[in-house]
Amino acid sequence: MRATPFLYFKGDCESALQFYEACGLGKIVELRRIEGTPLAERDGPSWNQKILFSRFEGPGLRLCASDGADSEPMKGCAIFIENDDSSVAEKLFDAMSAGGRVTVPFKKQFWGDHYGNFTDKFGVQWAVSSAAQPQDVPMKLAQE
Repeated sequence: MRATPFLYFKGDCESALQFYEACGLGKIVELRRIEGTPLAERDGPSWNQKILFSRFEGPGLRLCASDGADSEPMKGCAIFIENDDSSVAEKLFDAMSAGGRVTVPFKKQFWGDHYGNFTDKFGVQWAVSSAAQPQDVPMKLAQE
């Protein structure tokens, strides 16, 4: 069994995946269009080139995504990305949050980890973290 996040977009799935590729998150490995499927009749010709199904993969990451005229925006959930190298995590945070809304800036937090979260320009919520090394954890937290 495996749990894979499935992202739904209202017409900009391909643009979002291309943006994630440009940020270094991974690669589009499968992309199927609506054209030629029963959904083409339902959603009309303007949706023919939209994405029926896609698979996106990177190191330690797998996402599926599609477009839908009736898709709901993401609510109450964020995709959590962890990287051992805080400078790599920070670069990813900066690239992916560009044009979006940062809710917690990426920086060293009181518990010792570097952490931040944001909603990207496509409405997807992300959290990026780089775990503190044992010597970086505040003494009080380390004893608990």
